[in-house]
Amino acid sequence: MELEIQPNPLFDPLVVHVEQTRDAIKATASAVVVIQNDRIVTEWYSGYHHDQHGALPVTSDSQFNVYSIRKTHIALALAFAIMDAGLDLNTPINPYIEDIPHDEIKEITLSNVLTKTKPKFFGAEKVEGEGLAARIIKGITGQTISQVITGKVLEPMQLKNTQWIAIPKEGLVCDFTAGDGHASVRLGSNEGHDRNLYMSTKDLAYWGYLFLNNGNVNGQQIIPNSIFQLSQALRTAPGNATKRIMGWYYNEDLFEAYGATGCHVVVIPKYNTVAVRMYNQYATEHTETLLKCLQQNPSISTAR
Repeated sequence: MELEIQPNPLFDPLVVHVEQTRDAIKATASAVVVIQNDRIVTEWYSGYHHDQHGALPVTSDSQFNVYSIRKTHIALALAFAIMDAGLDLNTPINPYIEDIPHDEIKEITLSNVLTKTKPKFFGAEKVEGEGLAARIIKGITGQTISQVITGKVLEPMQLKNTQWIAIPKEGLVCDFTAGDGHASVRLGSNEGHDRNLYMSTKDLAYWGYLFLNNGNVNGQQIIPNSIFQLSQALRTAPGNATKRIMGWYYNEDLFEAYGATGCHVVVIPKYNTVAVRMYNQYATEHTETLLKCLQQNPSISTAR
């Protein structure tokens, strides 16, 4: 998909803030995309894919490893599986898991997986929650996470720069999360549960835009309303107010997701806005600067 581009200089302070932060944290790459009122009002790229001679410059096609933001993709794939199979959130997961001892998962429900309220590791192989979700999705649908998300979301939205990378390729931004401090590209399974989901800045902005619009883009209901009703049920359940719900952290006026290398997507329905910031080094959030820009913008429509 491609939204109309209509630059708005009122977001320039956000770009300045991101550039200054990139220098401060010694990242080599940064990018910003802001969507407001169904238009791209800021699109900015800076830096290089790593810090050595010959590194490619950051462009609209550069793909960053989004790390934990992938949890929003995994949770959505699980929600699709739950809805398509007509399952209740309190359904135990053990019928869908074959390689983890029953005693370890007998108390775990689908709701626990979607809200991350469960032990961190399972079984002799120390399977994490994302791997657990992958097994459940495969058990229900016969498909992998990446197959579900590609078929139901990426292809309908024509998001071609979102990939689970198993083979190195040009266009990937290296990050500096390795213990030795060297730039690296993280590879893994292409099934969707590993920490190897790479996205362009605009693809991540369009991902947020999909959630801003409750799953409806260009008149097509890509995510059914029942999934948003499921999310709302999880958010309002007792004890869930501060939990990560389906990969997202919710505050009073916004919801957001973070990645370990400073990638960040925030959705602000009040201002009809989605903003994405990318780095290839850990950084804190940028929402305060973004909100200041929004509060000064006289063209904002707050009606949704």
